[in-house]
Amino acid sequence: MAISETAGRFFFEKNRIFLFFILLLTPFAMSTLFLFNRSRHLQENEEALDRAALQARSSMEARAKKIRFLERYGKCEPYFINQHLETLPLLQKEYQELRRMQSHPGCSDQAALSQRIAFLQGPQNRLRFAEESVRSSSKVKETEEKLRYPVEIDGDDLNHLLSLIENIPIAEFSPYPASPQLLIQDFVLSKKDLSVYNLNLALLKREFTLSNEKKN
Repeated sequence: MAISETAGRFFFEKNRIFLFFILLLTPFAMSTLFLFNRSRHLQENEEALDRAALQARSSMEARAKKIRFLERYGKCEPYFINQHLETLPLLQKEYQELRRMQSHPGCSDQAALSQRIAFLQGPQNRLRFAEESVRSSSKVKETEEKLRYPVEIDGDDLNHLLSLIENIPIAEFSPYPASPQLLIQDFVLSKKDLSVYNLNLALLKREFTLSNEKKN
């Protein structure tokens, strides 16, 4: 009892009451600090787990994307440019219009029409690519393909050509499912008249040999 009275008088004296409240609040402050540190530690652990999960998901998405890429380009048609680009007929709308004009009895310039039709039907206005250089490794073969000479095209020809090169649908045109990866290296398009353009083009063709890639 004497100890309690002595302690009471000690703490409640005018100059020491503040010390009493400090000692009274110290356990609460320590508990609060402990809980705060523990909460922060748990939050850091959760953030680390979230980062790990995000990295794992990104890695899985990247692998799935790689597999889709290999499935798409791993079995491309080796002569795609020869068989699907160089065979594209160009300026077919103009050709059909010129044929209608040529068959009209009132046509006065048959020679000019015949010359233009011959140009549109002949080899002078066909896509013809030349191999500039070839680089090969164990997994990929790269070939630089460049037009031998510029050609004349219209908007439909351009959409069709870009659909095949970029492997995306454009307007009413669809890509070819077994095309190689084609990257445009040089693209020069200049307007000749209201609906006709001059085109010069260079491509990088990539052909992959990745039969064991999906097993790794």
